[in-house]
Amino acid sequence: MDEYERLWKPQGWQLIIIGPTSTWRQEWGDWEAIRDIVQNALDEAESYRWGYDDKGLWIADRGKGVAVADFLLGPPRLKPEWARGRFGEGMKIAALALVRRGYSVHVETVGKELWIIFLEQKVNGHAETLAAMWRPNGTRAGTKFHIIGYDGPAFEDRFAVNLPRSAVVADGPSRLAQPIRRFNQLIKYTFSNAGGSRIFARDIYMRDIKSPYSYNLWSFALAPDRHAPKNEPDLWVDIGRLWSCVTKVELLEIFLRMVHFPPLFETDESHNISLERWAMGSEPVTGKLYADFVKENASVWKEAWVKNFGENAVIRTSDRWDGTVRHLGYEPHSVNWLVQDTLAQAVLTDKELVKASQERLREVQIIPDEGLSRKQRAHLRLARAIADEVCMTKVSGVHAAIIPPASDRVRTAGMYSRTTMEIYIAADQLERGRTTVDTVIHEIAHHTSGAEDLEEAHGEAMTRVAAKVVEMTHAKKFDDLMMEAVW
Repeated sequence: MDEYERLWKPQGWQLIIIGPTSTWRQEWGDWEAIRDIVQNALDEAESYRWGYDDKGLWIADRGKGVAVADFLLGPPRLKPEWARGRFGEGMKIAALALVRRGYSVHVETVGKELWIIFLEQKVNGHAETLAAMWRPNGTRAGTKFHIIGYDGPAFEDRFAVNLPRSAVVADGPSRLAQPIRRFNQLIKYTFSNAGGSRIFARDIYMRDIKSPYSYNLWSFALAPDRHAPKNEPDLWVDIGRLWSCVTKVELLEIFLRMVHFPPLFETDESHNISLERWAMGSEPVTGKLYADFVKENASVWKEAWVKNFGENAVIRTSDRWDGTVRHLGYEPHSVNWLVQDTLAQAVLTDKELVKASQERLREVQIIPDEGLSRKQRAHLRLARAIADEVCMTKVSGVHAAIIPPASDRVRTAGMYSRTTMEIYIAADQLERGRTTVDTVIHEIAHHTSGAEDLEEAHGEAMTRVAAKVVEMTHAKKFDDLMMEAVW
């Protein structure tokens, strides 16, 4: 105070007490301080300038300037929802951290200039309190922070506004549309020799990520210290919003490898990313649900899926369908359950495949016995006899039929209706005794086990039925019928 009264006050400098002591926020260092100075510049002008001179590092913007009262530390004055610096106190803490580290901080802004200092006060000893001396002067436009004596890094690679435009490989609308529409960005850029990836929150580095991509995201709230989201799942939902808008097949191929279960490409996205319809919500300008972007661009998602897993791949929703899916000529693939439902808008699922097969098979047409050849009728009588002898719970009937293909990949030899408990055998299977017996055993196993194709219970039931047929054949139960058959 003596120095201020003697040297500074006579030159027109006025003194304000900002508040905290020099020991406050010990965890803040150079990065946190520069981060918040740049953050304020971006909120003011959407860009900033920086450089070094013979005094140190300077950071400037072309905004409307800073009021002296803005340096006072009181209850947080929350900025609008769209702002990067949400809590309105980072500039003071940044200045405190820099002065504590031995640098002088000079601020020139519209109509005034300030020196940020520690003011020594006597309170049962000595305490250093953050303060500022200011006087009318400054610039005509914008604000310039000068960190005197600092020659360390400017951390320019930690601000997404400094990345080359070519680094952004895809984008999609975020949920922030005020005061301008913001877009989440998918970034492909090497930040180090190790090729590390990063998450930027509203243009500013937040943390590293194990991923082939970096992200610049806008739609989730940050914790007050900016080191993390306020709610961690919100981060992964926002990454999901971005991916739902991607339309490049080569990018989606990598995404699908990441979210396959187990992952074919192990990343942080593999177990965390969410495309859940209710969580992503809608894009604010058009009102379109983010999940509907996937549906709208189904063709590119399908192309990426096929390139990864093949033409016969479907999404597994339940392993109980695995046997049926494979019987239909397809292969089930699991994906992270947080992306499953939305991805199913573009890619066929096991459930849809089985449902479509069942609908096709409802078109079965029974062929009357008189419409069969003599040979086919003989084989049909054998099939009916086997069903009568083997089944403790009788089937309602065994018929020759025209059976549509169960899928576009396999033909259907036989069919069992759980509703009517009837067995249908395709007419071409009735041409030979061997194929007739194979088919009826397969369908009887459905009747006795209640299991689907290729399920373990169905396989065990076929073994039991076949053994029973052999036993009864040995006992000459079907001798007359066997004599008529063509094997």
